[in-house]
Amino acid sequence: MMSMKKISHRTRRLLAAVGVSAITAGTVMATTTPASAAVTRFCSPPFAKAGYACFYSSDDRIEVLDNYADGLRSVVVWYVADNANGNKILDRGECHNAKGAGKTVTCDYDFKEGRSIFINFAVVARNGANGADQDPTTATLGYVSGR
Repeated sequence: MMSMKKISHRTRRLLAAVGVSAITAGTVMATTTPASAAVTRFCSPPFAKAGYACFYSSDDRIEVLDNYADGLRSVVVWYVADNANGNKILDRGECHNAKGAGKTVTCDYDFKEGRSIFINFAVVARNGANGADQDPTTATLGYVSGR
């Protein structure tokens, strides 16, 4: 069972604004592994102060890497929505990496599948699990069923 956590109003606005812009513009960056076209990876900008994250549509996992030894954790704030149903949010949550700089944490999920189901996520830095969001990355948009 996934744990649900309330996302701050500021982070929710950031994700919503960037997600709608990305859908409208139709810009989705994805890399497909040649050996297995079913594996699609959507990643946030690398080297961001908050951290770096990738979503893998093949098995609904999110990996988050803490880039800097700054004493803060890297947190992926995400939501999954149905584009064909008025962008109705189906699920939301967070994936925390408190292991430290250079370490990666993997969070496994089981999202609803469908051609129009997408994930929107950004990485933030936090001092503790409930600290204020710091240094948010640009939100990244990906398709749960790949593309």
